[in-house]
Amino acid sequence: MASVYLHIGAPKTATSTLQSMLAANYKPLLAQGVLYPKLLRHGDAHHTLVCDLIQAYQGHTMADLWYGERTRGEAWRDLQREIDQHGQAIDKIVLSSELFFGQTQRLEDMLADIRERLSGHELKVVVYLRRQDELYSSFFNQDVKGARQWAHNAYQFYQTHQIFQHDYDELLGIWSHGVGRENMVIRPYESAQWVGGSIIEDFCSVTGIKPLAARQVSANEGLGPTQLYIKLCLNRVGYDKNENEGVVRLLHRVYPETPVSSCTYVHRGLYRKYRKAWIKVNKRLADQYLGGEPLFTDPIPPPEKVTLYQPEIPQILECLLALFEHFRGSSHEHQSLFARAMMLIIAEKDLWDEFGADKTSQLMRWI
Repeated sequence: MASVYLHIGAPKTATSTLQSMLAANYKPLLAQGVLYPKLLRHGDAHHTLVCDLIQAYQGHTMADLWYGERTRGEAWRDLQREIDQHGQAIDKIVLSSELFFGQTQRLEDMLADIRERLSGHELKVVVYLRRQDELYSSFFNQDVKGARQWAHNAYQFYQTHQIFQHDYDELLGIWSHGVGRENMVIRPYESAQWVGGSIIEDFCSVTGIKPLAARQVSANEGLGPTQLYIKLCLNRVGYDKNENEGVVRLLHRVYPETPVSSCTYVHRGLYRKYRKAWIKVNKRLADQYLGGEPLFTDPIPPPEKVTLYQPEIPQILECLLALFEHFRGSSHEHQSLFARAMMLIIAEKDLWDEFGADKTSQLMRWI
């Protein structure tokens, strides 16, 4: 019987870093008797396990990008085949996908399926939780930047995104009921509480893995305040998701900007309401899982201490002019898309005079 550590995220808690470390150390892990399965991996993670469960229990067909060249519906069989291949040589299995964390529809049935498939093994669930205000801010920025191309305001994002539809304690309550509270390992995404101040050292300590070398992973940097507004407008115009990476690269190249670090994208009154609910959730988590000890050492800041996101007109105009000069040169890739978004911004912010009639006419020709 092996111990199975199922790492379920949460999203925006250095999951890519951990998955990259585990994938890069496949052979050293095997030497420790630890299997980080590779037959079902797409990239460094085990998202196909979740995708197959979603298709089976929720009836949703996940996009091809989650599978790559992997065959749909084969992930759990591939997992069992790889476990069988190694037999008694392994006593520990690590599985990782943050997609597990966002699932709520028929989650009880999915957990029963997981338990059945992993029967004969000891199952532990590892989850890192990020302070809710930071998760909200980081996730909104990511979904505006990423291929999801979120095009609406932060309030609508919070109200509709599945990750925010259930509080931490409610979601983990379902997991606890499914696998047993004693098998839940809940860790804060807070460096002050990590073993050695490192997420990798902390994860290795939690799972009983000997310390491993980490592969350098490109930081998934967010957008700066002006970039974020421009990208929101590009998303509102709409374009092929396959072009998203190139669009973001162009925006970073033409108008480099320091990423937004900590702010709220909703007005302070709404933030105050969210904060009150988050504090209650964290108190319940502390009581249920941590013996009353606080989950986070850094408290959620009050409304008067947070920075309110507000793109500045001078920077927006500066960015528009930089984009115009870029497209007036030799590069025409994404020219029509950016021209449409720039016209939208000029109209929305009433920048007709500042941008100039000649440049506006040129934008119309590019469209």
